[in-house]
Amino acid sequence: MKRLRILLFISFTALSAAFYGQDGVNVGDSTALDAARAQELYNSGIQKFNAQDLDGAINDFTEAITLSPDFFRAYFNRGSVKYQQERYKDAITDFTMVIELNADSTDAYFMRGRSYQALDQEDAALNDFNDAIRVNPDHAQAYYYRGGINFIHEKYKEALEDYNHAIKNKADYAYAYNDRGSTKRKLEDFEGAISDYKKAILLDNKLHFVYNNLGSVQRRAGKFDDAIGSFTKAIEAKSDYYLAYNNRGLAKYDKGDYDGAINDFSDAIRLKTSYSYAFSNRAASKYKLKDYKGAVEDCNKAIIINKDNAAAYLNRGIAREMLREEDDACKDWSKAAELGLKNGKLFVQQSCD
Repeated sequence: MKRLRILLFISFTALSAAFYGQDGVNVGDSTALDAARAQELYNSGIQKFNAQDLDGAINDFTEAITLSPDFFRAYFNRGSVKYQQERYKDAITDFTMVIELNADSTDAYFMRGRSYQALDQEDAALNDFNDAIRVNPDHAQAYYYRGGINFIHEKYKEALEDYNHAIKNKADYAYAYNDRGSTKRKLEDFEGAISDYKKAILLDNKLHFVYNNLGSVQRRAGKFDDAIGSFTKAIEAKSDYYLAYNNRGLAKYDKGDYDGAINDFSDAIRLKTSYSYAFSNRAASKYKLKDYKGAVEDCNKAIIINKDNAAAYLNRGIAREMLREEDDACKDWSKAAELGLKNGKLFVQQSCD
C-alpha cells in the first residue's frame, strides 16, 4: 500500500560554460590564413550557439574543422551542440576525436560519458567518468554522475563516496547533497539523509523534489508532522506535484487523519488520473473510515490502471472480507501473494481454506 519513490535527479551542465576559447593566431602564410579563418568561424559558432542558432553553430564549427583538421576545441564545441540536440551518437564521434587529438581533455571524457549515459550505455559512461576523474581528480560533476550510476545499480557505499567527492570539490552542489541524502536513506542513515536534504534546500530552495525527498525520509523516521510540512512546501513550490500530494496523504494516514489523507489522494488523482497507487492508497483510507464499498471501487480503478498493483488486490480483499465476500477476498489475496506481497500470502494462510 505504501509506495515511495526517491528519484535521482541530475543537473544539466550549461554547454556554453564548457565551450573552449582559443587564443588568436598570427596571419602570414596560407596555413596561418586558414588558421585565422578557422578561428573566425569558431568564434562565430560560439556566438550563434549563445543566440540559440544551433544549426548555424554546427555549420561554423564544421567549416573551422575543415580549414584546421586538428582544431580539437571546434570538435568539442560541435559535439556539445549535438549533445544539446540529443544527437548523442554524433556527439560521441566528436568527443572521441577530441580525445584522439588531446588525450588529457577531461571535459571530452565527461561529455562523452554523458552521451553514453543518455543512450543507456552505462558501462561506457562509467569508463569515461573514470577517465575524467583520472585526468582531473577535482572534477565534481564526473564524481556526481558516476555516483548516479552506482546508485542505480544499488552500489550505495560507492555512490556515497562519489557524492562525498563531488561535494568536497564543489561545496555548493545542491544536487549532490540531494542525491547523497537519497543514498544515506537507502543505507538507513535517516538523520544523515535529513541533514543533506536540508543542506540542498539551503543552497537552492526552489528544488521542489528535495522537499518531497525530505518529507519521505521524515515520514520513514516517524516524524509525521515534519513530513507533512515538507510535503506542503513541495506543493507550494510546484502546485501540480501529484507525488507530493500522495506522499502527504500517506503521512496523514500514518498520523490517523484519514479524511485529510483522502483529500490529498484525491488531489493526486485529480492531477494524474492514471496514478494507480493514489487510488489504492485512498481505498485504504476509506477502509479505515468503514467505507468498504468505496474502498472496493477505488481498488477496482487502481487495478484497471495497473493490473500488477499488488497493494490494490490486498486492500480490495480486506474490504471484501468486511462485505462478507470471502471467496472474492481470498482470490484477491492470492493474487497479491502471486505478485510478491508477503501479506497476501499471510492472509490466505489465516483466512482461506
